[in-house]
Amino acid sequence: MNDVILTQIEKEVLVDEIADAVASRLSDVLPAQEPDDELIQIPEVMKLLGRSRTTINNWRKEGFLKEHVFNTRVYFKKSEVMNAGRQKNGFKK
Repeated sequence: MNDVILTQIEKEVLVDEIADAVASRLSDVLPAQEPDDELIQIPEVMKLLGRSRTTINNWRKEGFLKEHVFNTRVYFKKSEVMNAGRQKNGFKK
């Protein structure tokens, strides 16, 4: 059996140590974040889907393409754009 040693530690330090230990364990178990989750803007969406700006804006208004707005700029997750393109073209993953 291991010896237990009790010492005083500040709450913030303890929380940080626990968070680091949990993150370390989870990184071994969880899959890595996909590079397709990068944020892209409308010109890249137009190229990926082969559609006009008008079509992209219509799809945004319909809620078909989920936009992410930061300040005044509109971004899309690349993975969501690719899935939307498959759905509109009748393809399933």
